[in-house]
Amino acid sequence: MRRLHNALNATGYPFEHYGWSKAPDGDYGVYAEDSGEDFVASDVHLERGTAGTVDLFTRDDTSAPRDAVEAVLNAAGASWYLNTIQFEEDTGYIHYEWVVGLYG
Repeated sequence: MRRLHNALNATGYPFEHYGWSKAPDGDYGVYAEDSGEDFVASDVHLERGTAGTVDLFTRDDTSAPRDAVEAVLNAAGASWYLNTIQFEEDTGYIHYEWVVGLYG
């Protein structure tokens, strides 16, 4: 997942691994590993995999933030799906959460 750091930050939205000590002003994101997702055949681990999440908090209600993150995930060769889109009433942020799998 760490290899996503520079790619996610290239979207124009600042991202941090696991969390921020103080969230930046404006839109921002976080990413984190959640579990192993190794490719196993005949009881042998053939390829190491990691499952995790990418979260973006934005006030932009166009498709631009979603498109930017999904383009990065595609370019990284990640398997992913958009898990949830939530509105955070206390902050006014739209919260996108992707579940991501990376191999190699």
